[in-house]
Amino acid sequence: MPSTLLTPDSPARQRSQDLLEQFPELAEVPGFPQARVLIEYVLGRRSGELDVSGRATAGSFVDAEVVAELPHEILIVDDAQGLQSRLLSVIAPVRTYNDRIDEAHTLAEVADRTSPIDDLAAFASDRNEVWAIVNAPKATHALAETIAAVQAHVSTVIVIGRSDSMSRAVNKELARGYARVDVSPGVGKHRMIIGSRRLSSPSLPSYPRRGTIDHPATGVLQVRAHGACFSGIKSDEGSTALLTALASETKPAESQPAEAVTGSPNSILDLGCGNGWLLTAAMQVTAAKNGTGVDVSKAAVTSARETAEANGLEVDTILADATDVQALSGGHDLILLNPPFHQGTTIETDTAAGLMATASKLLAPGGQVFTVYNSHLDYRATLERVIGPSVQLDRTSKFTVIRSQG
Repeated sequence: MPSTLLTPDSPARQRSQDLLEQFPELAEVPGFPQARVLIEYVLGRRSGELDVSGRATAGSFVDAEVVAELPHEILIVDDAQGLQSRLLSVIAPVRTYNDRIDEAHTLAEVADRTSPIDDLAAFASDRNEVWAIVNAPKATHALAETIAAVQAHVSTVIVIGRSDSMSRAVNKELARGYARVDVSPGVGKHRMIIGSRRLSSPSLPSYPRRGTIDHPATGVLQVRAHGACFSGIKSDEGSTALLTALASETKPAESQPAEAVTGSPNSILDLGCGNGWLLTAAMQVTAAKNGTGVDVSKAAVTSARETAEANGLEVDTILADATDVQALSGGHDLILLNPPFHQGTTIETDTAAGLMATASKLLAPGGQVFTVYNSHLDYRATLERVIGPSVQLDRTSKFTVIRSQG
């Protein structure tokens, strides 16, 4: 694949190179190749050298006055390293949205000339030509909700990502809100899929999604999930295994009301709460009085709160890195851990270690931590060392559940 959208003698290419040379320290930062593609695309469109698909306009008529100032504003969604925002803010006013609070903090440190927004659903602009750049998410629903949130105010949506992860589902979601969908040439390992010509009567989905999860310990529970929320409206296998083990440890006698169960926790903390189903189910199973869900994702904490409300419960939700002890309060009788074990396609254990350390600091004296993890990772010794005496409650070829006593 070519290494650039622009020809060697292109004026836009020279302007792109001049701009990038102002930031030599960024060249080795992950995400730089995609940022460079976007710079070339915007400058190529402005000069009339590229059409909406990112292809050369040689031989075609382009009205220079019409394209010279485009876009009037750029919204950048989920720019994890902040490079796109920093570079494009030199060209046009930039507003940013990050679902993950840790990525939002990184962006704020890198790109201080941009304007962050907290809620995509509240996004509005009085500019005539607003473009949105969306970094391709893993979940199609995340993209769908983003498009639904911004379509009324955005004239062009540019989804950018690795070519091998850009499926036809991206085209389909863009076509719900835009009459034209183009696939750009590949540049290195990356490409763009671009929606333009905004539809006046789009067929956009609504969020949160609604569903149910049926578990023997709770029966059917309502679930709500926003697009970027991990596992959507389903229960992941690890959470199901954890709840089964928790229920077997806390079953009341059949004649005893749930609220009278001896040892019911006053407070449950779910570190990495996702859609909130596990927290809601654990509160029902244990008759806990208070529940708190923590997640780094805005979509997750909103989903967790709405899931609890749909089942007649009220929980506190905290948008924070669950390994950041300073952002959280302690004294919880029961803490739930279902730590992630992948960063992209790479197995990683640092997050799990951080969550265990957080749990040890936030646990009330005599409290318990229930942890589920992939069996091949074998965290039991770490739980013993970091939290306290630990007992295996269940183990399959896929998942292990451990109860640790503080």
